[in-house]
Amino acid sequence: MDALAAYGSDDDGDTDEPASSPVNGDDASKRKRPRDGEEDGRNDNAAPASTSGRVRAFPHVQGNFATHVYVPLAVSDWTEARHELADLLAKLARAVPTLRPIGTINANLGEDCDSASNAIASLVPDGDLHVSLSHTFPIRAARKAGLLTALRRGLARDLAAGWDALVGPNLEVFVNDARTTTFLALRVGTASPIDPSPGTSPGTAANASGSWKGAYSAVNGVMRERGYPQFYEDPKPHASFAWTPGDKEAELREAIEGLGLRSALTARVTRVAVKVSGQPEVTVWARATGKLPPPDV
Repeated sequence: MDALAAYGSDDDGDTDEPASSPVNGDDASKRKRPRDGEEDGRNDNAAPASTSGRVRAFPHVQGNFATHVYVPLAVSDWTEARHELADLLAKLARAVPTLRPIGTINANLGEDCDSASNAIASLVPDGDLHVSLSHTFPIRAARKAGLLTALRRGLARDLAAGWDALVGPNLEVFVNDARTTTFLALRVGTASPIDPSPGTSPGTAANASGSWKGAYSAVNGVMRERGYPQFYEDPKPHASFAWTPGDKEAELREAIEGLGLRSALTARVTRVAVKVSGQPEVTVWARATGKLPPPDV
């Protein structure tokens, strides 16, 4: 399930309306940050009717489309990692039965926590995880092209190369602003930069070689210039893989004590993407890994 669809405009052909304030005068960058909380852009704050009790962060306005900027993580050995996460979820579901893998609505793990890990692994997100670089925010259709162009320019200027990231091994708990949804996540850090391909122009920013700090800085700069909500001042990169309705922070923090992956996963960061509700994902920054093949002569 792509929960951004719950935000989408009722009129997908609405492209000619004048741009309006995307946050209706509310500077989301100044809102109080929840205790270690963060919105999971593609899965949080959707309409209650479609996401079993989760509440969207802003009212739906016809002609607005929910938008989210994020980094897809190309996790190595993902198949093995899914089974390891499934084992952890089976244990945690005994303490928090309403725990659900990201992307599912009604599959409470508490109902299957005594099943084989293979069965639970089938519910764990099938594919690579992602790290949010922005809140989910509304945008008018007429402003989409300008935002994508600005993101491409800003990221190209500030990031010359991708980097290797470490995913886990520690688990972390995050709660959304309204404390209506609690997320279980893997903390994400930087392992090392990936050497840029020959001919890549160096970036101009301090973190141009590639880092989470550089990525957040570039996206926040675009958000600020175009009047959209900026991300947290102290972002904590993480990849959510499970959630539960309600404020279950205390229960989950107690449950994860002493638990985690056997070792950190390695992920390549070579792409930044944008998802607008009801529309295909758009890549706004990408870098190849390794050396380019020799030119034809």
